[in-house]
Amino acid sequence: MLLSFLLLIYMTIVYMYGFGCINHNCTVIPHRFTTKPLQSNMGIEEIVGQINVLIPQFTDFINQFNTTVTETGVNVISDTTGNLSIDVPSSMTDEVANAVGKKIGIIDRLITTQGQQINDLLQKGISIENKLKSENSQYVSQLTSKIEEFRKLNAMYKH
Repeated sequence: MLLSFLLLIYMTIVYMYGFGCINHNCTVIPHRFTTKPLQSNMGIEEIVGQINVLIPQFTDFINQFNTTVTETGVNVISDTTGNLSIDVPSSMTDEVANAVGKKIGIIDRLITTQGQQINDLLQKGISIENKLKSENSQYVSQLTSKIEEFRKLNAMYKH
């Protein structure tokens, strides 16, 4: 468990800062979670392609969050501004509680970041599709199922 926690921390640092250090040679490298910035000339196919990459990652983060909450028996609480806090069982040591808190916080930030990327892509895609529908009334949306899948995933993220 400690090894997986340390790996999660490393992956988060690499994800958040976009760099990796191998043999003390630090270089900027793209991370597998990195997506292309939204550009006005992106087509609907490219947007759907990026969403298809991000949604499985998003699903994995939510599953990790829910599994961690269930396995540790903590209660996750969010205030009205979205700040996350946890209530740990009285039997849990301070050291374990701090480690669980950090892990949940990291996963929560990953979910938030990934969810925002998906949301931004969906909004851009909706805009493009509205234009396509105005030009061709026979156009069939490629995003309908993606929007529904994203809504279901967000409903699974209970905090």
